[in-house]
Amino acid sequence: MNDAAGRRARPPDGHGARTPDGGATRPPGGPAIRTPADRATRTPADRATRTPADRATRTPEDRATRTPDGRGVRSLGGLAVRTLGSYGVRFVLGALMSVVVNRSLGPEGRGAYAVLIAVATVALHLGQLSVEEAHVALWSRIRDAATVTANSVLFGAALGCVCAVGAAIVVVGLGPGVVPVPGLGLLAVALAWIPCAMTEKLLARLMVLRTRIEVNNRSGLLSVGVHCASLVLLAALGEVTLGWVVALWTVSAALPLVVLLPAARPALRHCDLAVARRTLRLGLRYHTGLVSMFLLLRADVLILGAMTTTAEVGLYAVAVTLMELGRVPPDVLANLAMPRQLEDDERAAALFTVRSTRIAALVAAGSVGLLCAAAPLLVPAVYGPAFTGAVGPLLALAPGLWSIGASRPVGAFLLRLDRPLWNSMTAVAALTVNVAVNLALIPSCGAVGAALASSVAYTVLAVLQVLWFLRVTRRPWSDLLPRCSDVRFLWATACRVPSWRAG
Repeated sequence: MNDAAGRRARPPDGHGARTPDGGATRPPGGPAIRTPADRATRTPADRATRTPADRATRTPEDRATRTPDGRGVRSLGGLAVRTLGSYGVRFVLGALMSVVVNRSLGPEGRGAYAVLIAVATVALHLGQLSVEEAHVALWSRIRDAATVTANSVLFGAALGCVCAVGAAIVVVGLGPGVVPVPGLGLLAVALAWIPCAMTEKLLARLMVLRTRIEVNNRSGLLSVGVHCASLVLLAALGEVTLGWVVALWTVSAALPLVVLLPAARPALRHCDLAVARRTLRLGLRYHTGLVSMFLLLRADVLILGAMTTTAEVGLYAVAVTLMELGRVPPDVLANLAMPRQLEDDERAAALFTVRSTRIAALVAAGSVGLLCAAAPLLVPAVYGPAFTGAVGPLLALAPGLWSIGASRPVGAFLLRLDRPLWNSMTAVAALTVNVAVNLALIPSCGAVGAALASSVAYTVLAVLQVLWFLRVTRRPWSDLLPRCSDVRFLWATACRVPSWRAG
């Protein structure tokens, strides 16, 4: 049998039944009836045999309502609403936990808790070797979910344990004069968080790539819900101690695995050491950029703390916490778009990224703008009059947060290009700008200066990524400007969600 015999033939007019090899049938004038097996066996040649008459049967409504995973706008709207609802519930419960912990531990205990969190978080980001980013970059080439799933569990457990042991050695070697941890026992409990958190991060990214974001929603709600309920119960019993708080924080990283592992179904027999070595090599090439991105989001706090008072740091921390809430809607959109960006051919992915970026720009403008408008009333009402000074830094952060939110789809597309050096260079450039502007503005402007420096650095990062994207795809700037059709798409999505939920 020649290779053409294994393909589904289509009559010249694009209608009628296909060959009897299990392919789809198309009644005259009717839509194709495809089975899962039919979709799985489609080849590029099959797609190429689509005739103009076949393409013409697609209506503008069909094109407008397609989503990144091939579902209609109702599915997209429902998933977006559920994901935003999940983030909202987690934010509210997180705020409640913050109040319980702060009131129960006091400033000294809260400081000790912060040191333990900082040690574990820094060790995680330095030691995970950008495996998550490497999996995203390799996804369009490997296309083997079983291998990536098994390797994710392997990397999470192995790298996580190595990071924990390495961090313990460094902290003990430096001594309490440099890293003032409250005790080696509590340090061990905090470092046990690392392998759990690393495995959770890798599996959660895999769920995004497999268009199963609702699994992440359930795992996040389980973790935060149990964590918050346990803290509230301990507070009611008067038993909130530093040891309990650290232990619950570590357990909260393991709880998502209760949902993620059954959903991912990893099997050790699917581990592929060749793919693992390839992932590590690529991850190491991305790692400089990842560490720079981590420092880009944290360096302002460190510099502000070294050059001003703890009160200024507190105001700035509140501003950052609130402004990150404005990043949630564009982040959700970016996660919904990522599978399509990585699985299509590069030209189709670029076209999809252009439209996703325009929509992300509109969504980010709405969320950040709404937060800025509400901040003068929201901040004093929630945190008290003493935190009114956080409004200025929050407003100064707004342009940068809009830039980084609008460019999220572009950043996802750039990962598929396998250019880790360029990714690292853009992150290092933005970090350099952030440090330089912080040093220049903080002495005279305090927290507002740190916010302006971060806003400038985030904008630099977004502009560099967009310039690189436009150069690679050879598209003009005007393609990224939001259009009326994008507004209509968002409006259609918002209008159809209620009917979807009611149906």
